[in-house]
Amino acid sequence: MTGSNPYLIEESENFKRSFKKLAKIHGSGFVELVVEVLENLLEDQYPINSRNEPLPGKIQLTEGWTFHKLELRVSKGASGQIRLMYLVSTTICVIRLVWIYSHEQFAKRPPDKDLKSVIKDILDA
Repeated sequence: MTGSNPYLIEESENFKRSFKKLAKIHGSGFVELVVEVLENLLEDQYPINSRNEPLPGKIQLTEGWTFHKLELRVSKGASGQIRLMYLVSTTICVIRLVWIYSHEQFAKRPPDKDLKSVIKDILDA
C-alpha cells in the first residue's frame, strides 16, 4: 500500500477466538484471504459484499458508529460461507472486528444475546 491510511483495525477478543477456530478448519488459504479482506477494508470500509446490520437488543451506538456484516466464500458448502461482523467509526477512523463465523456455525448470525454482550464489551473497552 502507498501512503498512510487514516483507518486502524482493532481485533476484539471474540474476533480472535472465532478467527482461530476457523483458521484451524480452513488453513493458510483462509488466513491469507482474511488478511486481504482486512487490507481492503482499510481502503473501503463499505465494500459491495457488505451491508449494514441491525443491532441486537437495545444497543445504541454513539454518533459516527455503524455495524456491518461482510460475506466471504472460502469453499463450497455452508462451512465455506464466511461472515465478518465489524463496527466502523467515521469519527475516530477505527474498524473494530466483532465476530467471524461460518454459515455452518450460525445460519443467519450469532444469537442476539451473545452479539449484544460482545458489542457492549467492545464499545466499553
